[in-house]
Amino acid sequence: MTVDDYLASVTNEGARDLFRRFQAMVEACGPSEPAARKTIVYWKRTRIFAGAFVLGRRLELNIDLLRKAEHPCLLAAFPHTKRVITHRLRIASADQLDAPLGALLAEAYAEVGPGTRTRRVPA
Repeated sequence: MTVDDYLASVTNEGARDLFRRFQAMVEACGPSEPAARKTIVYWKRTRIFAGAFVLGRRLELNIDLLRKAEHPCLLAAFPHTKRVITHRLRIASADQLDAPLGALLAEAYAEVGPGTRTRRVPA
C-alpha cells in the first residue's frame, strides 16, 4: 500500500491537506521511508519515528522521542519501549503544523529514526 492509496480513502479535503503538509514536514527532515497501512502511515529510517492518520476533519499524529515533550496539541505521552515515549497529537488546522512541532519531528528523526539500541539516552 502507498501513501496515495491511504489518502484515496480520505474524503475530507481539509484533512487531506493537513496530511500532505505533515508529510512535507517529515520529508524536510531528510530521507525516510513511508510505510502505509490501511489506517495509518508511518515514517521510518531504521526505526519508525512518526505516524499520521486522518480522523474526520483532523489529523492525528504519533511522534516518538527519547524524552517527554510538551506541545499545545499534545493529547498524551506514553512509554512505547523502555526508552521511547510516543507523543499523540491532534491537529485541527494548518497553523498547528508549526515550528515547535517541526522541531519535535526533527528530533524524532535524528534521535529515534536511526534506531535506539546503541544510542545513549540524553541527560
